[in-house]
Amino acid sequence: YKNAQIEQYIFEYTNMERSSYGLEALVLDSALSQISQDHSDDMAENDYFSHINLDGETPTDRAIAADYNVVKYLGDGYYSTGIGENIAKMPTGNVIGIGYVSDDAESIAKAIVDAWMDSDGHRANILNSQYTNMGIGVAFDGTYYIATQNFY
Repeated sequence: YKNAQIEQYIFEYTNMERSSYGLEALVLDSALSQISQDHSDDMAENDYFSHINLDGETPTDRAIAADYNVVKYLGDGYYSTGIGENIAKMPTGNVIGIGYVSDDAESIAKAIVDAWMDSDGHRANILNSQYTNMGIGVAFDGTYYIATQNFY
């Protein structure tokens, strides 16, 4: 239940960041969210934290395996291939480099999005004007909320 609330807040905070930079809001994509959820669950269950899963699959590999279309027409004969991904592990309480994170969905989600916005690569994904779709999946491993955010 809390994980679903965290996902909703991540969606809202991500689009607030995009809006503040004059970018279009991303739509929540249920197929992309399932890919995100599967990766968060896999990291939580198998105790790892990486964009590459234990089978050596990249985010795009995992999307293709889920029959997600990873090719996007950008116009003027240009295409992009692949999906973008942000991942986070967020505990609650006093978090080094972040401060105090309350054990409620909104606080956890805000801490995750703030951490992404403070990181060049993650911020670049959130603010990529070519992306139109977002998927989010959150798992809890007993200590950390593990979030995967995928972009198309």
